Amino acid sequence: MKQAARAAIRALVDPLPRPLKRYLLEILQADPRLFHERAADGPKVQALLEDALRASDAGEHAAAERALEGAMAIAPEDPRLPPHLGRARFLKARAADPAAQAAANEMRATLAAMEGELRRHRLYVPSEFWTVYGHFTSKLLFDYGIENFKRTVSHYYQNWMLVHWRDPQVRRLHALWPSHRSHRPWLNPMEAPDHVGSPFGPRPPAPEYPLASAAQREVYRVAVGLLWEYVLSVDTFGVLERLTEHEVGNPLRIWREGRLISSDLAHSVRDRNLLLQALGLDGQEGLTVAELGAGHGRLAEAFGRTTNYRHLIFDVTPALYVSQWYVKRIFPGERIFEFRHFDSFASIEDELRASRFAFFTANQIEMMPDDSCDLFINMNSLMEMGAQQIRNFLVQIDRLTTRAFLSRQWLKWRNLEDGISVTKEDFRLGPRWRVTLDQVDDIHPDFFDQIWRRG
Repeated sequence: MKQAARAAIRALVDPLPRPLKRYLLEILQADPRLFHERAADGPKVQALLEDALRASDAGEHAAAERALEGAMAIAPEDPRLPPHLGRARFLKARAADPAAQAAANEMRATLAAMEGELRRHRLYVPSEFWTVYGHFTSKLLFDYGIENFKRTVSHYYQNWMLVHWRDPQVRRLHALWPSHRSHRPWLNPMEAPDHVGSPFGPRPPAPEYPLASAAQREVYRVAVGLLWEYVLSVDTFGVLERLTEHEVGNPLRIWREGRLISSDLAHSVRDRNLLLQALGLDGQEGLTVAELGAGHGRLAEAFGRTTNYRHLIFDVTPALYVSQWYVKRIFPGERIFEFRHFDSFASIEDELRASRFAFFTANQIEMMPDDSCDLFINMNSLMEMGAQQIRNFLVQIDRLTTRAFLSRQWLKWRNLEDGISVTKEDFRLGPRWRVTLDQVDDIHPDFFDQIWRRG
């Protein structure tokens, strides 16, 4: 019966154009029930796979490779095994690469300096939530290299894994299709990556990369395409059509008519436009933007490529290291104030004024003088702090900002690690501010967007 079904499917697919044929077969082959017999040695294959995962997690990459090779000898058509084997070999080669280990040591030293600075004031020590995720994302950087961060830590910043049809963002993006009616999301090609990264968080023991699965990659590919077309359709500034995703960071490559696109870049243009349109700005006013919790620097990139604004970033580790590393590489001609300890603002004032981008640990926000930035941004990270930290940063934002504050947070958020719950009311600024935009986010229905204007 199963053989007959396979033969019928191949008869239908064979006459199709080669790219479409290859794509459909890849999707169908992701289902082992259809194209692969249930092997009598299934339990042995599963045991070898689990052995490989444990060995890999312990840094024993050669042992992981041997276990996976043994599993493939038993079940060569099991679609799970080649990506895991590719991952084991990648990690094995990287662990033996002197240049990769030298880069890891440099990163380790810089992270230690940043963490030492943060711990100068207990109020700025990362919440338990970010202590857990910070340790995990640091491990991803050490294991896979910062040169691959768009396939690892970026999944915790903004490039979320839209791999299930039930995901509220995926549902929303499909619901928005009538607003642009573009067919391109279903035509954009996407590369097939190996297992590089563990985007399901620090707790599950098995490092799986969903985009190695053809079925899950299909959901993601179409969702990113739908997001791109939607932002294009509402981009009154016309900036997204001139931008492409940068190769630095080794992104998950999706091509739209030969140009790389990404959810990160589409979201960044959407956020940029939301703020500038609400304030009646065109991006050429020479303003200073400050951002708390910048992820990998996606908004610094968007503002840097489309405005003449300066961008200051305040963050914790390892995100601060990632954004500084990234911005330095995509803006090689700009002056950049890199993170360092300083004892007074006066000692850095002239250098900072001459810099287009600047990077500070979160505690260094206290060193900035009143009214030292025009715009302030926080996207999805105030909600991940302790209650006292949230109140303190709102005071700092009030003190530093002269024009407007853009905030995106969860409508409701239960922070299990820190044992607190927050709602929209916990992110209000003081009496000299008024809300001029207050809406449920148009892509993520569990978030709200607010713009506060001073005076």
